[in-house]
Amino acid sequence: MRQIFFSISYCGDRAITHNQLQSKSKLAPLDSVGWLATQPKAFRDWVERAGRWRTFETGTFIYHAGDQSDGLYGLAEGSVQVTFPLIAKEAVIIHRAEVGFWIGDNAEFTGRPRLISLVAGTKSKLLHLPSSAIAAHLIDVPDHWRCFYALSAMNTATAVMHLSEALSLTVRARMCRRLLRLTAITHEVEITQDELAELIGVTRATSRRCLSDLAEQGAIELGYRKLRVLNANILKSYEDEQ
Repeated sequence: MRQIFFSISYCGDRAITHNQLQSKSKLAPLDSVGWLATQPKAFRDWVERAGRWRTFETGTFIYHAGDQSDGLYGLAEGSVQVTFPLIAKEAVIIHRAEVGFWIGDNAEFTGRPRLISLVAGTKSKLLHLPSSAIAAHLIDVPDHWRCFYALSAMNTATAVMHLSEALSLTVRARMCRRLLRLTAITHEVEITQDELAELIGVTRATSRRCLSDLAEQGAIELGYRKLRVLNANILKSYEDEQ
């Protein structure tokens, strides 16, 4: 008789087999949130094989504006800031991204230098899809161009949304929308009030007044370099304010 052995671990009062422990996807959480989660299984399987995990400490540049593309990056842990050298090459924060965000498609598929810089807002873990792997894969499976085009469309939509909000909504509405996005998964975000001011495009004094007002209403709790949403419904009540 052939004997079959398996190991058991314990979590609280639940027994978990070794096979169950190994069943977690190597792509997690990128296979369940953001662009990659919406793509066909065959494409996700290829990403799992081709991708390489990289970790960046807070403040570390992942790439700079002007660099040649080395591939795409997907955020699995932490946060990243997208910056643009607007005046005299001084970086302006234009987007703060959370888990599930992918970037790098513009330079990768146009052959142009990077338009923006990407820096770790907190200690972050990203999946890197190298340019060489992408090029080889598209030769083998040209239909997967559609998957990459979907990413470009998603990032374009994000840029258009930010522009529309800046042109039509009040500071409070923009702040509430940004806070809702930043805390959609954990309800808490590591970010300073000054960084929020840059994201919204207002002075630090204006940003602090807005945040203090929301805190007094019980919508948020302000801490040292962090913010927690206590009542998302209050934030939502202002998100369309013009």
